[in-house]
Amino acid sequence: MPALETLLARAEPLTRVLPASFEVTVFSLFDISAVDDQDAPVAAVTRVLDMGIIDKGWWLRADPVHLHPDRDRLILTDSRLLDITQEEANRLAAEIMEVYATDGWLLKTPRPDRWYLKPRRTPKITTTPLANVINRDIHPHLPQGKDGMAWHGVLNEIQILLHTANTNIERERQGKLPINSLWFWGGGKLPQMKPVQWAQVWSEEPVSLALARLSEIMTSGIPDSFAAWQRQAQKPGEHLMVLNGARSAVQYGDLEEWAGFMEKLERDWMMPLLDALKDKTLAGLTLYSDTGKGYCLTSRHARRWWRRRRPLFRYY
Repeated sequence: MPALETLLARAEPLTRVLPASFEVTVFSLFDISAVDDQDAPVAAVTRVLDMGIIDKGWWLRADPVHLHPDRDRLILTDSRLLDITQEEANRLAAEIMEVYATDGWLLKTPRPDRWYLKPRRTPKITTTPLANVINRDIHPHLPQGKDGMAWHGVLNEIQILLHTANTNIERERQGKLPINSLWFWGGGKLPQMKPVQWAQVWSEEPVSLALARLSEIMTSGIPDSFAAWQRQAQKPGEHLMVLNGARSAVQYGDLEEWAGFMEKLERDWMMPLLDALKDKTLAGLTLYSDTGKGYCLTSRHARRWWRRRRPLFRYY
């Protein structure tokens, strides 16, 4: 990765502290700060994207997952490997609501992979983002806080209910993994939106797309390369590009997929970005990671040839 290593070597580290979390980092890029004892309100935000409805109530993501035992652990698999249809999502939600509707719950399934729960009262819990639990033991990541144990009980009840759900029986007959649990995370209300600097957001990731929509910022899908972005980008100013294509590979330990993403990132983005900075086609570049680190470069920084490259692992 010579171009990426060169960019990092010649860049200046950001002085402000970034959150070591992908979702919270995205919120911070829209000038929304995390509160220590609360989740980033992912559910309320992405619900606007998925349902097109503004609701000022408290919502929780309740995403469908599969848990499989591994000795004394339960390992989580997310919807990307479950092949859930919209009909299956609707039927499973209906079976759950047959039990919980009398408790004042609302459970919405606008997409097969993203479900939304509105309980009768706001629970005092903090949760772990689904992406942080994929292919891991769930037990250290279950809801915490004053109502944490009560929600462990709710989760157990739902798992028992899903175990005998007709939809899961049909899925297993078809050779599919059953949807035997939900993952609760990202609870909160819609945040107060502030003016932000982005002229346009380029992304296929739901949190950034939803925040852009709430901020009334133009969005587009990720171009195939930096050259394609140059041809498409018309608005002057700062553009936010969310290149998160390696997340699934990292979560599931798929080295081949990760290597392919990194090869494309180097060839189609980092090399032309470095050239654009050197010839002043691009005024500046800031690289954000989900590890709490960020790096800023200008055209002047890109010419600091005396700064020697270091291997990527030195930046972890």
